[in-house]
Amino acid sequence: MPEVPAYLIDKDKMVKIMIDMHIIETAANLKIYPPDSAQQLYQNDFASIYLTHDVTKEKFDSSMFYYATQTDQMNVIYDQILEGLSEMESEVNSDQ
Repeated sequence: MPEVPAYLIDKDKMVKIMIDMHIIETAANLKIYPPDSAQQLYQNDFASIYLTHDVTKEKFDSSMFYYATQTDQMNVIYDQILEGLSEMESEVNSDQ
């Protein structure tokens, strides 16, 4: 395994960031944003995710590139994302 870069966002934090991103992407795909401002709101939401998790877009992109080259670690990240999203879905369904 290659040396871990100093800029790397740890896997747990990547999972949290990517879960938030998937939620935003789902909202965009469901056309929840008003059509006239959808792109700007989408970009603002992503900027908010970076702020919330105290990372820059560049740091996220660099970490994403690193993990994309480490398929075993990326698989673990995506498994955790799916698990987190499934838990959220179960919570929503149980509240109905």
